[in-house]
Amino acid sequence: MAAAIGMPQQTAKLGFAVGVANISVKDPTGATDNEWVLRPLNLLYTNQAFGLYRYWAEAFYQEAVLSASTSEIGQQVKQFGVKASLQREIASHNIGTSWLGVGLQLSYDRYEDRHTTDNSGFLAQVYPNRSGLEPALLLNYVLEKNIAGWNVAGKVEKSIPFSDGTSEFIISVGLLFSF
Repeated sequence: MAAAIGMPQQTAKLGFAVGVANISVKDPTGATDNEWVLRPLNLLYTNQAFGLYRYWAEAFYQEAVLSASTSEIGQQVKQFGVKASLQREIASHNIGTSWLGVGLQLSYDRYEDRHTTDNSGFLAQVYPNRSGLEPALLLNYVLEKNIAGWNVAGKVEKSIPFSDGTSEFIISVGLLFSF
């Protein structure tokens, strides 16, 4: 929708998303399994930055249980945090507008019930819980289409921790409303 002459165009959008994530943990004690988990609610905000660029921000929470084995550390992962990306419009076509972005994530991650099992599935070793702030690099791609005043956005994202932490591959769908 075009803005009235002399009035700035509204580019701010607010919304929510649901999705799935394949997560694994870079654990200082050893290898971990990876697991697909539901990301039930992400809060979204985006706004025009300059030219073909925009800001994309998210707040999120997720939980996962990684299975233990003789060689992999099982654990329960709880994570909440914020993400911020700068995205560039790379194409606009009849199926929507494509955005490619890079950003940072800062989350508080808690790793509980860390353990390994023996060949029979019994508890073999227990490790102490750990937690902390975990920064990560974000690489993302968004395809967005306006349908009846709502922008439907599909997103694919990779989160790469800078040190020990949670690595994720995320697929989500969101609804954004201009305000």
